[in-house]
Amino acid sequence: MPTSTRRRVAPLVVATAALALAASACSSETTDEGGAQSSPSTSVETETPTTTAEPTSTPTESGSAGGACATGDLSFTVTEESQAGGYYLVTASARPGVTCTLEGATIEAGFGSAVSGDVKPSEQAVAEPITMTGSTKAYAGVNPHSGPQEGGVQFEEIIVSAHEGDMDPVSLKLPSTAEVDQPIGTNWHTDPAKAVPFSD
Repeated sequence: MPTSTRRRVAPLVVATAALALAASACSSETTDEGGAQSSPSTSVETETPTTTAEPTSTPTESGSAGGACATGDLSFTVTEESQAGGYYLVTASARPGVTCTLEGATIEAGFGSAVSGDVKPSEQAVAEPITMTGSTKAYAGVNPHSGPQEGGVQFEEIIVSAHEGDMDPVSLKLPSTAEVDQPIGTNWHTDPAKAVPFSD
């Protein structure tokens, strides 16, 4: 090959090599700058189980074992009986959950607010105390008219309490209107046959 041709080829080879190097460098920079790809983050949702506490309740008892019954510890009903000239039979029972003691004394009862309407004892001795609980029942009889004389004051209700001095008595509707004069009553008994108020 003539010398002039070799001189022209050499610069061309050098230029081609320079372009290749530049392209390689450019490709390398692009890879370095943009080649790193961020991996998508994975969001993991965790669920914490919740526990719901069931409400608890402790039943409370009105009245206490062995303690004296209050009027609010008992339920009362009244019926009319024909024995001994007619009288009212008052029945007491313990409210649910109650255990208390009802003294075997004369029923605390009266008709109206006057002292003359207070029930007086028809028995001489005090009976045994009664433990009121569950299905136990206590009975007391009230004769609204024990006096020898005619007449009296008419009432449609009787007021009853569990013991003397109880400040929360209950008023019970009578089955019939009572003609009241010198009323008497028995002690509390577990046998209704013993709760008949015989007058002297």
